[in-house]
Amino acid sequence: RVKGSGDAQFVALQGSRNGESLLADNMQDGVRIARDNPDSGVVVRIAGEGRPWNPGAITGGRVWGDIPDNSVQPGAGNGEPVTAEVLAQRQAEEAIRRETERRADEMVRKMAENKPDLPDGKTELAVREIAGQERDRAAITEREAALPESVLREPQREREAVREIARENLLQERLQQMERDMVRDLQKEKTLGGD
Repeated sequence: RVKGSGDAQFVALQGSRNGESLLADNMQDGVRIARDNPDSGVVVRIAGEGRPWNPGAITGGRVWGDIPDNSVQPGAGNGEPVTAEVLAQRQAEEAIRRETERRADEMVRKMAENKPDLPDGKTELAVREIAGQERDRAAITEREAALPESVLREPQREREAVREIARENLLQERLQQMERDMVRDLQKEKTLGGD
């Protein structure tokens, strides 16, 4: 779905799956950021200065992930404090990342002891790849557990709202069709020849 106008200052390059959005100054940087951060929403500035007021409306990510100060809520420089839920989520993700890296290093050491015939680079690369997959699985589970229930239910509420609008539209179309049928039937009754 495409929304916009000719005077738009920003364009969404990628939707958010992790609740954060990142801002790029040009399309080339946007593509690089999107590639490096596949779960983050990416917004590209095409004109003007500053940040969009509501990143959630553009990418679905409510938090600007590229603002270095964790105590500032992004969005047009309003300086709102980050909610405790978002802060807790970030801390949980950081703890998972550190633990996964520690495990990966430990696994590399154990594998190097057990399989000295493989060159260190290949062993380490294989272990890091496996650890990365484990970290991704753990991060998804932890992220879902760390998010408040209201955030987890939001996509469901959005789907329900879309269904409700579709039902209303269908009902409206049916009512309009019934009205057209009634007008047609009345017109037939008024004419002398019937059909």
